[in-house]
Amino acid sequence: MEDFTALTNEELKNRLAYLKEELQDVENERSFIFKQSGMHVSSSKISMQMEEFDTEIKRLKSQIDACTEAITSGQA
Repeated sequence: MEDFTALTNEELKNRLAYLKEELQDVENERSFIFKQSGMHVSSSKISMQMEEFDTEIKRLKSQIDACTEAITSGQA
């Protein structure tokens, strides 16, 4: 987990914007890949890719929550 305590308020806000953008990118990529009709991929590969996307989404959401908490608690 990233340590946000050493960042200034401005740095925290920039980091939060970056994390939200990254989350949106991952969610868009996940949606795009799994809505492809005519794409023939084994179910085990799809399952593995879904797990990778879900893990990345959870990680980003956790960092977003921690960054938001750091901003609202005034630690910066």
